Amino acid sequence: MFQRRRARVLLVALVLLSLVLVTIDFRSEGDGPLDRLRGGITTVFRPVQDGLLTVVRPIGDAFGGVRDVFRTRAENQRLRDEVAALRGRQRSVIDIQRENAELRELLDLRDDTGVDAVAARVVALGPTGFEWTVVIDVGSADGLRRDMPVVNGDGLVGRVIQVEPNAARVLLAIDPNFGAPARHAANGETGTVVGRGGDPMLFQPFDPEAEIEVGDEIVTSAYQSGAFPGGIPIGSVATVGDVSAGLVLDVQVQPFVDFTRIHHVLVVTSEPVAELAPFEDAPDPEFIPPPGPAIVDQDEEAAGDEAADGEAADGGAAEPDDGGEP
Repeated sequence: MFQRRRARVLLVALVLLSLVLVTIDFRSEGDGPLDRLRGGITTVFRPVQDGLLTVVRPIGDAFGGVRDVFRTRAENQRLRDEVAALRGRQRSVIDIQRENAELRELLDLRDDTGVDAVAARVVALGPTGFEWTVVIDVGSADGLRRDMPVVNGDGLVGRVIQVEPNAARVLLAIDPNFGAPARHAANGETGTVVGRGGDPMLFQPFDPEAEIEVGDEIVTSAYQSGAFPGGIPIGSVATVGDVSAGLVLDVQVQPFVDFTRIHHVLVVTSEPVAELAPFEDAPDPEFIPPPGPAIVDQDEEAAGDEAADGEAADGGAAEPDDGGEP
């Protein structure tokens, strides 16, 4: 208790002494006793202060450098995080731009061909050694049916082989079980094209002597009751083989579609060309025989031959005239 009181008294005395010294120093005009005392103390302790600063400054600089290192590391980490975020945002922007470009190509294709189509997104890839297929996110609820053709901005993708209410499976054009009518885009030579998995597709024109060169374009061919509209790009001619013993020309076609990067497609829902109804109340054409020898019925010709043979037999058995010599 006594020590606490003495400490309080000493603190009060020091505060009062400080106030007195500050007041005296403030009222003096730079030449008071306190100024002379302060100058003397400074003169005495300046070398000591400079020596201490020389010793302590490197230590302070070292601590400051350590502090700056940690600050720099934190700043670098923050900048790395910002760069990573910007790169991720850039990838997202690039992906969105690619998706927009694909959708624009689909719209242009639909406008150019004039067909009714439903846009779809590929939600699953299924290329295996046995079947090359993809799954799209539209189905019978959107008007899809089996055998409807599927295309994208590059050309023919395949056809629908299985339909669910909200999904469908598409057989890709490179599958060995895929086939479609096709034609040479330049000269119109028609034939069929089939898939061969990872190898180029095979186009076989009906005319084995068709004029086809490397680089020519092959497109789909439309026919009555066919599922594929005409003019859909399939691919370009890679090689032209020789005519085989079966009078078949094998033409290898490199597809335009990259089947490893299919994201958006169009399912063509337009009805195929229907068969023409027979003409009603049309007169039957009159048959006019071609010029040449007369057409004789075979039965009448046979009857005439028998009559001629009978007459010849009767003439050979006739008796001579009585007026003649025996």
